[in-house]
Amino acid sequence: MTRKQIEVIVSMYKEGASYVEIGKVIGKPDHVVHYWIRHNRGEYGLDRRRALVDKAKTPLSLAAKDDSKWNIQLGLDFIKRRWV
Repeated sequence: MTRKQIEVIVSMYKEGASYVEIGKVIGKPDHVVHYWIRHNRGEYGLDRRRALVDKAKTPLSLAAKDDSKWNIQLGLDFIKRRWV
């Protein structure tokens, strides 16, 4: 990663942008952004987001639903459905 890309990743991640959004801005796939963030959390002070979602007591963040290629709402409906 270039220094400019790192600055963009750090600032956007701290503002709450998704991996997909960050990837589009820096021209990298979301899995590359996720990998880089995971391996550089300590050096750049990037907190885990899961803890923030758990505090909000939401089962799945809206950003995760928007970024997913799966129909998450349909999947949740099937999970919650009472099967006879």
